[in-house]
Amino acid sequence: MAATNDGPVDSRELIDSLNKQISELKSQVQSATLEMEMMRARMNDLSGEARQAVNVERFMVPDEDHLNEINEVVEMMEKAIKKERRSRKAQAEGRTEPEASNPQKIDERLILIVLKLRRKGCYIREIASHVGLGVGTVHNIISRYGQDSQMQDLVTEGTQMELTDYLLIHPGDD
Repeated sequence: MAATNDGPVDSRELIDSLNKQISELKSQVQSATLEMEMMRARMNDLSGEARQAVNVERFMVPDEDHLNEINEVVEMMEKAIKKERRSRKAQAEGRTEPEASNPQKIDERLILIVLKLRRKGCYIREIASHVGLGVGTVHNIISRYGQDSQMQDLVTEGTQMELTDYLLIHPGDD
């Protein structure tokens, strides 16, 4: 009979031990859940701080045909600028300003043209005159995109990525 009494006592002890382990595990799960919620809150805070610290912009990379067209336009404008430099008559006649009624739409094509002309050593005023933008606008384009390494790859025709666009990250100047 002692064996039968030991059996149920051992089972009760085993059940109590398992219930105690289950309680401890539940406590650990609750603690881990709380830690996860705290981590999620911290991630959200960091995400908000990151959005404030940088300005992310999508820049559409032209396909090969459009890039070839941009290169042709750049070559044509570069020749015109060099010819104008050689001809001192242009300074005597004065430069024609772009018409205010026809403002240029600043798109990826125009940005690449400006950057490529600047890379070829053209002055900001010359670029502005030939692309139909204001000097300040050209200067802003060069300031904003000129130092970005991914843009430099496009401008210098370095590594060609098979992406439809680049994500440009600019330090927050706001």
